[in-house]
Amino acid sequence: MFVIFICYYFLTTKWNFFDSVPVACESILIFTFSLYYLFEQINKPRVLFIYNTSMFWIILGFLVYLAGSFFIYTFADNLDKNDRVKFWFIPFIFNTIKNIFFSIAFSRKEAKDKNISSLSSYDNYFKTPFNQL
Repeated sequence: MFVIFICYYFLTTKWNFFDSVPVACESILIFTFSLYYLFEQINKPRVLFIYNTSMFWIILGFLVYLAGSFFIYTFADNLDKNDRVKFWFIPFIFNTIKNIFFSIAFSRKEAKDKNISSLSSYDNYFKTPFNQL
């Protein structure tokens, strides 16, 4: 759907320095899919702690970057050059934060056995009776 929109938009509009409409649409789509992924992880958890997965840190990086730079990119067409230069450091800050989250994601060590859910041992812990002293 996004590819069709981009093709149509680029064929029907004139080229500009920075076109904020495709960036806004792309940001909204990625933001929506990222929130949907986190919603699914909360409703149907596959791991005990979601922050132990690499995907959590990648999704968090996208969310922080898009939330921080969305309005700058959206209103970039309406800003004059001096204001654009003044505010353009903000996406760089959020890009750095995103890259830090990505580096955390790539440094995470995933479980060796993908077939065993980490929730199963957690569930078994509560099924065993409590032994009093």
